[in-house]
Amino acid sequence: MSITIYVPCDSQRRSMGANRVASAITHEAAKRGISIELIRNGSRGMYWLEPLVEVATSNGRIAYGPVQASDVPSLFDADFTQGGAHALSLGLTEEIDYFKKQQRLTFARIGKTDPVSLTDYVNNDGYRGLKKRHSHDPSRHR
Repeated sequence: MSITIYVPCDSQRRSMGANRVASAITHEAAKRGISIELIRNGSRGMYWLEPLVEVATSNGRIAYGPVQASDVPSLFDADFTQGGAHALSLGLTEEIDYFKKQQRLTFARIGKTDPVSLTDYVNNDGYRGLKKRHSHDPSRHR
């Protein structure tokens, strides 16, 4: 079974070391024989905690941050792929106070999907409005 890990890929996070973190995670997982799926998602906007790394667990996504490439081995030592305790652990992402106070509408999927993945877009009802309009368009039934 593959473990899903999210690392942001937007330009500001890359300037903060997100690419190095993603590379270190991939390398460390391979070195330890751990199967992962690394998803490069958009940032959730918590600049002071970036790069923010999230791991999908049965309890929800667990956040770690700010993570630097040098932190990656200790994250694996702490079993972060299963939501293990670490000094950088922030708990369940959705329970972070910053998020609990928000109602995201326009940016509801930020941090949850790969922003350039059509598959992610479709899997998250990205064409729902278009499908609804298309099915109710009287000119389509002439």
